[in-house]
Amino acid sequence: MAQSRRSSTCKMSIASSALVVALALAGCQASGAEDPTTPPESSQSTSASPSGSMTPTPTSTPTPTTPEPTPASSTGPAAHIPVPEKPALADKNTKAGLKAFTKWWLELFSYGYVTNDWKKFWAVTDPGCKTCTNITGRIQEQYSPGGWMKGGTLTLVDHFTKFEENTAGSINSFARVRQDSITYFDSSGKEVGESEPVSAKLFSVIAFYHEDHWIMLDFGSPEGT
Repeated sequence: MAQSRRSSTCKMSIASSALVVALALAGCQASGAEDPTTPPESSQSTSASPSGSMTPTPTSTPTPTTPEPTPASSTGPAAHIPVPEKPALADKNTKAGLKAFTKWWLELFSYGYVTNDWKKFWAVTDPGCKTCTNITGRIQEQYSPGGWMKGGTLTLVDHFTKFEENTAGSINSFARVRQDSITYFDSSGKEVGESEPVSAKLFSVIAFYHEDHWIMLDFGSPEGT
């Protein structure tokens, strides 16, 4: 669907190697023996008493707790990291909507770096985006032998667009993005590499508005750079 509408193919791996891979509750009830000194009549009157003193005390149901997010470290990969929520503005077919979508898309990218979970990312990204395929593929290689990553957060610094449809019906824009440093760990938790942070860098962004939401078609270096 979106492949046929792309106006261009991806030109690079997200800021070259620097941005890619430099880049029980238990209840206990005692049943005591009946006091042999208590007359039978007394026992019967107690059980028949209408006072309500024998009404069971209601017990409260424990409230489920959400596990606290744990960032990646040498002791293990990140855990219980919440998936970035899409703001309502990111579904608007406007200049502000495209910027909000681009920002959220980068948050999904960052989420993938530390979780290797790409389901939400690919739900809004065209499979023909070679840059996206290359980067996610290299990240998966880091995780496949049991390793993990720390850092790599991508942040939208600025966004520019004339918000004019090109001949394919998509919208071209430019995004200035920075990325935090990345630390690589093997399956034993040993640090095996680190990349420097990348300062704000300009990228070409091509997105297409499909029915009621945006799809990222391309993300890479502007042509001629």
